[in-house]
Amino acid sequence: MTTDLLSDVLRLVRLTRALIFLFDVKGPWGVVGDPLLEKFAPMLPPGSSSVIAFHVVLEGRCWIRHAACDWFEVPAGHVAVISHSGRHDLCDQPGRPTVPLEAVLNGRPLLEARHMRFETGPGGTCRVLCGFLGCDRRAFDPLCRSLPPAFEVDMGEYMQTLVPFAVANALDNSPGAAGLRGRLAELLFLGALRAYMRQLPSDASGWLAGVRDPVIGRTLQAMHAEPGRHWSVDELAAVAVSSRSALAARFTEVLGATPMHYLTRLRMDLAARQLTDTHKSLATIAEEVGYESPAAFQRAFKRSFAMPPATWRKGVVAPAGLAPGR
Repeated sequence: MTTDLLSDVLRLVRLTRALIFLFDVKGPWGVVGDPLLEKFAPMLPPGSSSVIAFHVVLEGRCWIRHAACDWFEVPAGHVAVISHSGRHDLCDQPGRPTVPLEAVLNGRPLLEARHMRFETGPGGTCRVLCGFLGCDRRAFDPLCRSLPPAFEVDMGEYMQTLVPFAVANALDNSPGAAGLRGRLAELLFLGALRAYMRQLPSDASGWLAGVRDPVIGRTLQAMHAEPGRHWSVDELAAVAVSSRSALAARFTEVLGATPMHYLTRLRMDLAARQLTDTHKSLATIAEEVGYESPAAFQRAFKRSFAMPPATWRKGVVAPAGLAPGR
């Protein structure tokens, strides 16, 4: 059974209820992007623990700086993704003084932003499609940890297809437009992820590199297709067309975990989504993710998320986000 692992995992992470808007400026400029979770709380689903920002440069020059990296240029046709939240500066050139986004909004609510357009003086023109997405990164941390805090990729064919549609929709106030904006933001982020995965070096590590690796990729496909199956390492090695020792070594090298540790984590992530999205009993969820008793399932869940399943179901977010070792 073939599984689209990236799409499958993004359903766990639950990207949804996004905001996109156009930013047009002529002349010198500098803006602070600060996707704090509390600013976006009204538009995010219960359980959201992080905000992802992205900026597609449509025209002109844009430089970005994040706490984790120095200034980098994002040319027209490329997108910058701020994957771990956090303040970032956007300017027409490095070192330009910045103003908060709230000052640019001039009192308008952020959720009503569609098109910010202003002129600051002589100089070039810059046009950027900005987006923010809420996500529950607790629900599949391996994907989130495999992404750098900020990265930039070429949007390629999306600049002729998806991006123009998203730009037009950002200005649309007709019925259904708000829901469509969320879907378009998800698609733009997925496009950026796919481009980033394609450009990973051959010696890269992390979950995205594992998906691309032939041996690990086959193993992940099997586990994601049947997470509740009582897999043995020998069975997984047969699926991967690898020896048991080679699979374990490759898995640990790229993903930083053994196959069985990854399987346990996957089961817990699936259970977390079931707890959030369904009214299934703990016994039913435990059985579906491969546990013979609710008690064993509850112990495993608490080890992974630092809280029992019932607390997670109530929407209580642990202050540290994840249990140690996740």
